[in-house]
Amino acid sequence: MTANTITAPIMRISRHRLSTDGRGVTTLVGLHGCPLTCRYCLNNRCHTPDGVWQNMTAQELYNKVCIDHIYFQSTGGGITFGGGEPALHSTFIHEFAQLNTHNWNITIESSLNVPTHHIELLTHVVDDYIIDIKSLNPNIYRLYTGMDIDLVLQNLQYLISNNKAPHITVRTPLIPGYNDTREVETTTQMLRDMGIEHFDAFTYHTDVAHRTQPDGKRGKSTCNVLKRIRSIIAEANNITYTPTPCTHTTCTTGNCPVCEQELAQLTQHIAAIKNPIL
Repeated sequence: MTANTITAPIMRISRHRLSTDGRGVTTLVGLHGCPLTCRYCLNNRCHTPDGVWQNMTAQELYNKVCIDHIYFQSTGGGITFGGGEPALHSTFIHEFAQLNTHNWNITIESSLNVPTHHIELLTHVVDDYIIDIKSLNPNIYRLYTGMDIDLVLQNLQYLISNNKAPHITVRTPLIPGYNDTREVETTTQMLRDMGIEHFDAFTYHTDVAHRTQPDGKRGKSTCNVLKRIRSIIAEANNITYTPTPCTHTTCTTGNCPVCEQELAQLTQHIAAIKNPIL
């Protein structure tokens, strides 16, 4: 099979995420399907047939996300595959990576609760790993996710043995009704003893609906950050560029018509330069 025939069920594509799902400016690609049944799942539609927005080949996805190439190149960002459980689509991600001639950073957000052959394939193409461990207590893990933890530990050890520990960030959440701060500290220390250095500690909201509401305080901050990035790129390449004041008050993600037009124009200018500075 080739990149033109392998497809993956995609729930959504979320552009212009700033250091929330990997380094720099990232595009989050949510892939459908998950082996876990977590109590406070943020993306429950990953289990339902109507949760699939579109089936895409790797080439189709590449064509869609390359619009943000200059953002990726200038900030060290790229594509983050989330879900659901994206590792279930390891062949698709591997094929996508073969198209990634620009060397965008590729990150995967995974529970690691998948057959090891998926992780073995991804090891060759994934740069960074955001691992949602939940808890290393087998009873807590099983109670919360509905699955055993054995595969998680096996796959984590595999990544560590392949020198991936510096590129792994483990999420160690406090889950009301399932663990406490002491248990989180125990899990974190066990992971440190295994060689993990980076952690993302936070508390789950038990009200999933509340967690999925847009952040009204974000305002136009993302839009303004992207304008600044465009200005820096233009200045570095001696391109005359003056950001247009954006009157789209509802645009908080930098993809309103004004922003998209500026991005397209700057991309064309960059493409015309023999050795652009990004």
